[in-house]
Amino acid sequence: MATNMEKVRAATEEDLESQIASLRKELSSITQSLSEQGYEIGDQAATAYDAVKRSGRKAVKYVGEEAHFVADKARENPLTAVAIVSAVAAIGLLAGLSAYRR
Repeated sequence: MATNMEKVRAATEEDLESQIASLRKELSSITQSLSEQGYEIGDQAATAYDAVKRSGRKAVKYVGEEAHFVADKARENPLTAVAIVSAVAAIGLLAGLSAYRR
């Protein structure tokens, strides 16, 4: 004959096993949901990367073309080019010095 303590223990064990099974089921659904969302995020990241890559290539091409244009103009007018570079360097130096003092 089972004592009251044994009955309580058995009921508690059954209750715990039921809760553990329920938690496992919830964890499984959460894991599946996160995995699906992660897949979608991965797809979105890949799409964004491809877009940035295309834009980057266009920007590099544009900057290259502009650099050739500037280089050609500098060859045509070397004194003007030196004056512009010197002015830009002086402005950069002054901006650096004022930022350093703060």
